Amino acid sequence: MRPSGSAVAPLLVLLGLAAVIAVVRLQTFDEPLERDITGAAVMGQELLLGRPLYSEVWDHKPPAMHATHALAQLVAGYGRRAIYLLGAGSAIVTLLGVYAAGTAVGGLAAGLWAAAFWTVVSGDLWLQANQPNTEAFINACLVWAFALLVRIDGGAPRLRRFVLIGALFALASLYKTVNGASAALLACAFVAWPPRVVGGRTRALAAMLVAAAVAALAWAVVVGWFGVTGRFAAFWEAVVTFNSAYAGSLTANLARFFDPAVHRSMFSTIPLVALAVLGLAAGLARADRRRFTFLLAWVAGTALAVALPGKFFPHYFQLWLPVLAVAGGWAVGALGRLAPARIATLPHLAGGVVIVLLVVLQLPLYQLSAEDFSRAKYRTDLFVEEVKLARELDTLLQPGETFYEFGAETGLYFESRRRPPSGAFYAYPLLSGPVAATLSARVVRDLERHPPDLFIVVDWAANAKNPVLDWAKARYRWAPGDPTRGPFILLVRPGSALEARMTALPTRAR
Repeated sequence: MRPSGSAVAPLLVLLGLAAVIAVVRLQTFDEPLERDITGAAVMGQELLLGRPLYSEVWDHKPPAMHATHALAQLVAGYGRRAIYLLGAGSAIVTLLGVYAAGTAVGGLAAGLWAAAFWTVVSGDLWLQANQPNTEAFINACLVWAFALLVRIDGGAPRLRRFVLIGALFALASLYKTVNGASAALLACAFVAWPPRVVGGRTRALAAMLVAAAVAALAWAVVVGWFGVTGRFAAFWEAVVTFNSAYAGSLTANLARFFDPAVHRSMFSTIPLVALAVLGLAAGLARADRRRFTFLLAWVAGTALAVALPGKFFPHYFQLWLPVLAVAGGWAVGALGRLAPARIATLPHLAGGVVIVLLVVLQLPLYQLSAEDFSRAKYRTDLFVEEVKLARELDTLLQPGETFYEFGAETGLYFESRRRPPSGAFYAYPLLSGPVAATLSARVVRDLERHPPDLFIVVDWAANAKNPVLDWAKARYRWAPGDPTRGPFILLVRPGSALEARMTALPTRAR
């Protein structure tokens, strides 16, 4: 069956918006990447090469992120093409979810406005959203779960809808457990204000229990897998024990959420925030109160997910972007329907003004070079220097020679395509916290078994007291000539072939 003309137009618009996302992401294809993204990529590669997660490749996140990178590398290979696929792909999947959710209030126009808002903010540079951090995949899960909830209308929903909602909630929590907050609040809102076609609160509760059972089953399968493979203790230590200490006081974290200073990264979204707040107020007062209540539940869940870890890194705030896009679309749709006929176009004009303002706030950064772009976004030279050193390692090291970095600059492995001799290659958990002693001992054992030819220390960790550094100081010395490369210090084994080659190199200018 051929699509009708009314269906073709929005499809073409969505294809155009998806193309915009894909092209804009190409602008930052060569940007020096930050540690969360390169670290996940390295872990995904190590999993594909047979290193088990947690017992060898250590991280404190649940396993969905690592599996996602591994799957992308099976499709696009290990490198920037896989990163691009993840970034553009997740943004486009979220685009379709935002459109689907947007049409629930205000129809086609609201859906297209929501999609347009998402297209502009999905790559927000100040929130580091142009690259695929964990939040990119969480957003895709939650917006589709939200869309499936708010689009229940007409006939009674089938069981498979709630099975899918439960699976999406589970997947979001398998990226980061704090996203259970949004799932729980949306489920509560659905039970408290169920659509008429569901058949009352009792049936709504039964539907949410189905979703909860699916989510619980997903987690049981994951935990069971680590148990069957003998890695339950390692999984629990990383994902539960370490994260409990990492988050600190949850009440203090929630209190910090109300400090305006922690939200400075959201400055570039202010026009959309203003429109969303206006639309939410109007919707709760005079429009589709049930669906706007669902939106309010998602807002509250997002606030909890941002606040509970207690760190307030800019990329955490990416969780707000699909919420704001849907809220903005609903605002235009609801205000357009509530406004008198003579001014019914004003909400659409306001939507256009918001789009222009969002573009104006983002455009200056896209005129920078890849390196300057990284400096502006992360407010440091670290990742630029990291790429420079990774390229130098290709000439310093022979095939088969390895290095280990005591720090957290995982881009050194990613850019140089060299495997880390230990699966614990973040220094943060080695320096403090409940796993510091055991994890440091593991790294020392790994390095004893496979001593790296080059030992690299980043400046912020150079003066730490740690068994790994003690091990290195007893076996390595500063590289010949100038051992520093930006924030990095290079150490070599005395009498090694690498030391001889570096001695023969021309003296570097300081």
